[in-house]
Amino acid sequence: MRRARALALSLLVVGGAATLGYVRLHSVNQRGAYSASAAAAPGTGQRGPRTITGSSRTTALPRRSENAARTAEASQSFNQRLRCTQIRVSLKRKMPPEELALLCARRPLEVLQSEAPLAQAGDLHAIDVVGWLANFGHCESLTLAQTLPNHRARMLAIAEKNGATPQTMQRLDDLLSEEQQGPTAEELEACKRSNEVLGKLQPGMLQQFVGVLGRSMQVLRGEDELDIRIEYARKTLMRGDAEAEESLAWDLLQKGTPESQAEALTLLGEAADSSPSAKTALARCMLEGCPTPAADRGAAHQLLVDAASSGDFFALMTLAGPANPEAHDAYPDLPAPERYVWGRFLQRLQEEGCFGTAIYVTWATQAAQPPNLTAMSPADAATAQTRATELLGKPLDRTRALLGCE
Repeated sequence: MRRARALALSLLVVGGAATLGYVRLHSVNQRGAYSASAAAAPGTGQRGPRTITGSSRTTALPRRSENAARTAEASQSFNQRLRCTQIRVSLKRKMPPEELALLCARRPLEVLQSEAPLAQAGDLHAIDVVGWLANFGHCESLTLAQTLPNHRARMLAIAEKNGATPQTMQRLDDLLSEEQQGPTAEELEACKRSNEVLGKLQPGMLQQFVGVLGRSMQVLRGEDELDIRIEYARKTLMRGDAEAEESLAWDLLQKGTPESQAEALTLLGEAADSSPSAKTALARCMLEGCPTPAADRGAAHQLLVDAASSGDFFALMTLAGPANPEAHDAYPDLPAPERYVWGRFLQRLQEEGCFGTAIYVTWATQAAQPPNLTAMSPADAATAQTRATELLGKPLDRTRALLGCE
């Protein structure tokens, strides 16, 4: 559930071995999903029926041709939604909306033209964007799907076995078909140029890194990487940068000492004012303990509801409960009617591709675990259905708009 930003991407030592890398951990979206979400530009509109000559009268093509045109346009539109929401999840807090729109339209070279000067000036968000465009140094992996034999058939077989609906099967097939087409020529060129930019930035990044810490790379290589990350993040933290506060908090929670956990809770509390994911992280700490669970679970519940309403995937997962009954449940005492309601809410967002390509593929190929009313009392079931009807109206529309899948 960590939402980390790469402050210095990867620092290389003599001989080319990667050390002291700021590992990018983002459990809901890997950069590889950019190629997995490759989609054609939106269609130019519905085609009208063609005519065939050569007989005594003009004959319209069978109606299935019109249906095929509509289906093709719908698949392009849905795949574009997946691509765009994936990009928003990855980069929304790092770049302006107009640049997000360019990436959505598969025009990364224009974004690189804007971001490269900022990265060269030391802007950390711009460095992150350039690293994302560079696929973190692995342009060849953008074409990975093209080299995997029978990948599409295997994924579809898994989805069918696990009970995917016909609509989900069709959307998954369309997505995998476009994935196998690979990135566009412009996307590959942007990846190559972005890596060139990063190569030029690396000496300065290394110098800054060593300067902030006040120790040579030779000394740093003998120290614990987590401690180094925490020290660097503390020394470069700007209060009010919610993403940086949240990233440091995750490192502190990973360290796991009472002192680091207390510091993490403070940081998450500050970041939660503007970050739904920080609200979720803080709520999980309050429920499960950082180091001990909070006595008042009401505050944690409100944080989760606020984050879920903003579309935070992990807040929704916490409220809906794990898809696998054997998986860890962070909120086991949540009342069944509310769990049902948020399960329905999450299911609708997943069906509509609101969390991007990576999560959609995972959801489409998992065994279906729809929210269930049968285990509830009649009164609880009625309450759950009423509340679900309310939540799936205007609140759902607002959340979809926030996620960019309206």
